[in-house]
Amino acid sequence: MNRNIFASISLALLLGMGIGAGAVHWMGPSKKPSRRATDQSGEVAKRKILYWRNPMDASIHADHPMKDNMGMDYLPVYATPATPDLPSRHPNRRILYWRNPMDASIHADHPMKDNMGMDYLPVYGTPSASSSSASVQVNPDIRQTLGIRTAPVIQRTFTRTIRTAATVGFDAHRQRVITIRFSGWVRNLAVRSVGDPIRKGEILSWIYSPELTSSETEAGIALQALKSDPGSPDNRTIWNAALRRLHLLGIPDPEIERLKHTGKPRSVIPVISPYSGVVTSISARIGAFVSPEKPLMTLADPTRVWVDVFLYSPDLAWVRSGDPVTLHLPSMPSRPYRGTLQFVNPQLEKTSRTLRARVVLQNPDGFLKAGMYLEAVLHPDPHPNVLMIPREALIRTGSKTVVITEIGQGRFRPVRVTVGARSPHWVEVVSGLSEGDRVVVSGQFLLDAESRFENVSDRMDEGGKP
Repeated sequence: MNRNIFASISLALLLGMGIGAGAVHWMGPSKKPSRRATDQSGEVAKRKILYWRNPMDASIHADHPMKDNMGMDYLPVYATPATPDLPSRHPNRRILYWRNPMDASIHADHPMKDNMGMDYLPVYGTPSASSSSASVQVNPDIRQTLGIRTAPVIQRTFTRTIRTAATVGFDAHRQRVITIRFSGWVRNLAVRSVGDPIRKGEILSWIYSPELTSSETEAGIALQALKSDPGSPDNRTIWNAALRRLHLLGIPDPEIERLKHTGKPRSVIPVISPYSGVVTSISARIGAFVSPEKPLMTLADPTRVWVDVFLYSPDLAWVRSGDPVTLHLPSMPSRPYRGTLQFVNPQLEKTSRTLRARVVLQNPDGFLKAGMYLEAVLHPDPHPNVLMIPREALIRTGSKTVVITEIGQGRFRPVRVTVGARSPHWVEVVSGLSEGDRVVVSGQFLLDAESRFENVSDRMDEGGKP
């Protein structure tokens, strides 16, 4: 009996010890966290929260913790493990922007996720630091297809010969107006048309003037009184006053001498030309009334002429007063005329948008006629030691002038330049290029279209932003 009781107690003790040991073994690991769980929680704590999103709509974001209208907490969106490592994988490349993984036209300026929870992908600049976002690479096959040719930027003395048109005109400083100092009527004209030559001392017209006849009659009476009593001071005074009146009326000396000898006044007085020249305009006609307010005619001296040289806007950077000019008729190049620019008009012609420069030429034989067309050749002063490129390299975009330069390894970059003087084939570069740079002179417009030059240029101006 006692043995059975002792055996039962011993079996119960062994069974209890086994159950206890199993329980300890089963519950022990749950109290001590695993190393993997600890590492995962540390990584979560170290990960950066990009933003918080709505638990029901992933497209709704917030920059701080909050609840939606149902009382549910916004969920944090962490940066992916690869995100902080991306810049370190490409230390020499700069991120331009982030794009949607499903639609490349959707950009962002910071890392984020789309409405499906996918990370936006970074878009890097080119590996070259000097031309990262401002250059385009063209492989040799495409370059040959586009026909791209380049030329170097050179430094030398820039010279130019300007060929332009010119017209002959009368010297405005030698134009004269014939006017009488009394009123009357034209009885006869010796000159009746424009272009007639006139010599100094020739009679131009005969004018009937009651005013002048009265003055000569008074002078004749004073002369007779003086001759009758030469010693009378009053008669001498009256004669001198009458003579002065005739001079003030413009009576020529030959007519006064005739009056002294004959003592008889005339009703028709000749008008004598005080100048030589050709008639450029005439307003007097036979039978017409004339007065001091109305000129008879206008004369011009053809022995010296003005030549107006027409200059265009690109020529203004070259031309200066005093530059030598050679002129000749297109039909007679063997007979040149040489002079200098004596005046440059400060105002442009409104219709032709040209500028007139004046050359004064002596014309003793009168060969050059007013209205003739001449060819002018100007040799302005050269511009020493300037940078020059072929003119076809320029691309005008409206707001700026650019050229496309080759930077090596098949890469091309647009460069904004400031230009100066020009010739038909060359242009002076004031800033933007250096000697030895190579610019594209053929195929640059096709290259512009292929590389979307405007987008690249704008990105360069804005510091790399698309």
